[in-house]
Amino acid sequence: MAKRKTSSPSARKIPKVRIVRPAGRPFQLRYKCPVEKREIRISTGGRDEDEAQRLKHELEAKLVLGLETRPAVGNRNGPDMEWPDFREQYRVLHLMTVRSSTAIHAESRLDLAERILKPKVLMELADTNALQQLQAKLLAGAQSRRKKPRSVHTVRGHMNCVLAALNWAYLQGWLLNAPKVRKIKTPRQKTMKGRPITAAEFHEMINSTPGVVGEAAAESWKYILWGLWESALRLDELMHVSWNKTGTIRPTWKENLLPTLEIPAAMQKNDTEESIPLLPWFEAVLLETPLERRTGWVFEPQSLQLKMGRKVRHERPDAEWVGKIIGRIGKAANIVVEPADERTGRPIKYATAHDLRRSCGERLREAGIPPLVICRVMRHSSWETTRKHYAPGNIQSDAEVLRSMLGPAGGTAPQ
Repeated sequence: MAKRKTSSPSARKIPKVRIVRPAGRPFQLRYKCPVEKREIRISTGGRDEDEAQRLKHELEAKLVLGLETRPAVGNRNGPDMEWPDFREQYRVLHLMTVRSSTAIHAESRLDLAERILKPKVLMELADTNALQQLQAKLLAGAQSRRKKPRSVHTVRGHMNCVLAALNWAYLQGWLLNAPKVRKIKTPRQKTMKGRPITAAEFHEMINSTPGVVGEAAAESWKYILWGLWESALRLDELMHVSWNKTGTIRPTWKENLLPTLEIPAAMQKNDTEESIPLLPWFEAVLLETPLERRTGWVFEPQSLQLKMGRKVRHERPDAEWVGKIIGRIGKAANIVVEPADERTGRPIKYATAHDLRRSCGERLREAGIPPLVICRVMRHSSWETTRKHYAPGNIQSDAEVLRSMLGPAGGTAPQ
C-alpha cells in the first residue's frame, strides 16, 4: 500500500493576514482562505493597535501549522454571524451605495443601538424582544449625551434606521423572519426643526456677521447669507454654484429664454438632473458680480484667520464648516428658531442656514406664487412636503384673507 503523501507547512501557500481598520468599527483580521477561496474576516473585538498586532501574529502562526484553513461558523452569513461582521457587510454592500450623509446617520444610530444592547451576533438585535427593549431604553435616555429622555420623534428616527439595517439583512437571506416591533405613536405636531425668519431678523444676522467673522471677511460671508436668503437652495448646493465649472450648479441665460438654474444629478437628493426657474431675487444677487469676474465659484467665504491677523492656510471651506459659522452668526444675532426643551435637555436652537431656505419658501408663499411653482423651485415631490417643512403659512395672514372676503363678525368680541 502506497504511503500517503502529506504536504509540509513550507510546501503550502500560507495566506497573508492583514489588519483592516474600518471607520468607527473594531479592527479586523482578513485573509483569503485557500480552502474556501474567499476572504475571511475576523473581528478583533476592539480598536487597540497592539492587541490587533498580537492577534495577527497568532493567526499567522495557526495558518502556518494548518490549524486555521476554514472560516469559523460565526463568520458565515446568517442569524449567527458576528455583529461586527454584519456591520462591515452592511457598510460595504449597502451604505457605500447611498449618500454619505445617509450613511453617517445610519452608522451613528447603529453605533448607539450597539452600545445599549451590546449584541454579539446578528440575531441578538433582530429579536422582537430586543427591539422592544432598545426602543424603551432610547425613550428613557440610555446613552444620551444630555442624560435626559429622548423625544418620541427622535426615537422613531433611530428605530427606523435600525429596522432598515435588519430588513436589509432579511432580504439578504441572513434572517429567517423580517424584524417586527410595535412602533411608538408620534403626535401630529410641527415637523420643522426651526422656522422661517423675518426680514428684520435676517438683517440682524447681516449686522452680526462682522463680529463673528471679522471685518476683513465680513462681505464674503454677507454674500453667502444673501445667497441663502434669496435662492431657496440648501447650503451644500449654494456652495456648489459656479459660473463655469463642470458638474456644478450653474445659472444660465439664453437668448429669448428666461434664466434658469441647471442642477446636475449629483447635487440632487433624487439623483435626477433638473432645471428650475432662476428666482429673480437670486438673479439680482448673482448680477452683483461684474461680468469679467464671472468665473470659478460664485460664493467664496474668506477665512476667519483674517480676523486674528493670521496667515490663511486653508483652501475654500466645505459646506459643513460654513454651516457652523452661520450657526454662530444666528446665535450672535440672538435669533431663536426653537425654544429649549427641559424634558429632553435640548438647548435653544438659533437660526441656521436651513432656516434661510425656509424663509425663502415662506416668502414665495406670501407673494402668492402658486404651490406647484414653489414645489418646483424647492424641488419637492409634493406640496405637502413644502407646506410642512418650509412654507407653513401665517395664520394671521390667512385670517386676514378670510375677513377681507367674508367680512367682519357680528356682535362684540370678548376682551
